[in-house]
Amino acid sequence: MARVGVIIPVLMMCGLLVSACNSDSSAAPKKTSPVRVTTETVRIGRFTQIFDTSLPADPAQASVVEGFRNVMILWDKSQENLMLVPSVTAYVTSSALRGLKASLARTKADTVVPGGADRFFKTRVAVLSGTGAMITTCDDGSKFKEVNPSTGVPDPAYSAPANQQYLFETWQMIRLGGHWAISAVSPVTLPNSRAKPCQPLPALDYLSAIGCWRRA
Repeated sequence: MARVGVIIPVLMMCGLLVSACNSDSSAAPKKTSPVRVTTETVRIGRFTQIFDTSLPADPAQASVVEGFRNVMILWDKSQENLMLVPSVTAYVTSSALRGLKASLARTKADTVVPGGADRFFKTRVAVLSGTGAMITTCDDGSKFKEVNPSTGVPDPAYSAPANQQYLFETWQMIRLGGHWAISAVSPVTLPNSRAKPCQPLPALDYLSAIGCWRRA
């Protein structure tokens, strides 16, 4: 998925990209300051997955985030191998598994694998119960590409437009076999307001700044 590997272009191609996510949920757990490590960068073939938010201080929430990271690595490895890797179906289930299978069918037909980099940031556990959890995260896919596995040449058909390179995502997670698994994902792009906090700050217009300085 990017990524989530191929969440931006493939979910669009397969009709799985939505413009909004359900916001009704149970009360979120109390906020805690992230005090322990840490961020993580994982290299998979030509692709780099970056988890750019520190783990929460609360052990229960940290366990959910660690589970999320583990699942995403299995997801990315499946994208790299163009097939479901061993044990991934124990960690990806329901509509999320259908989405993964759909993306694999598409990328296998086009003979492309993840390349470049994808970055999760502003990741937090929004809801947590004994059997389920919801993670929300921003996803920076601006440097993500789908590439030919032999040459590394990007496939332009998978290039996301600028307004769909930074997403807000909601990941539904459940306890399955004693560990956390992903059951559903809802990515949101602009113009949906939930995606706005994930967008990069606009660059300062240098010429305008010079003009203001000269008039001062």
